[in-house]
Amino acid sequence: MIVLLAMVLLLVSDITSRRVFNSPFPWSLETVKVMLVVVVAPAISFCAIQGGHISIDLVTSRFPVKIRRVVYAFIYLLSVVLFSTMAWGSYTYGLSIWEAHRITGVLPIPIGPFILLVALGSLLLALVLLVQFINTLCNKDT
Repeated sequence: MIVLLAMVLLLVSDITSRRVFNSPFPWSLETVKVMLVVVVAPAISFCAIQGGHISIDLVTSRFPVKIRRVVYAFIYLLSVVLFSTMAWGSYTYGLSIWEAHRITGVLPIPIGPFILLVALGSLLLALVLLVQFINTLCNKDT
């Protein structure tokens, strides 16, 4: 919440500075991007645990329970594969960026740790989806 508040304050300050003084902060965009990774990457798996992701069941709600379970299990399994692949790709890319000492354009903020945070968030989401996949297979009522 502190990072989110700092993001909002930075954006409001940047917009005010741009509109009033015609002098935006040249570093605000990259700072907000880095802060956004800090806010979103850990929160995405928590959102999945809480069931907060958008789900449209216009078609699947009309399916019988057994078919609905198979469809949900397939979606969870596909999602586990997708986010596991994303976690692995982000991890390997993050390590290469870290070893190359890549930094942001205006401020000398290292990029590698934030890419690794995306990898961690993707891995956590893949684990949550794996648990939901197993629960879907084991539950009788979906």
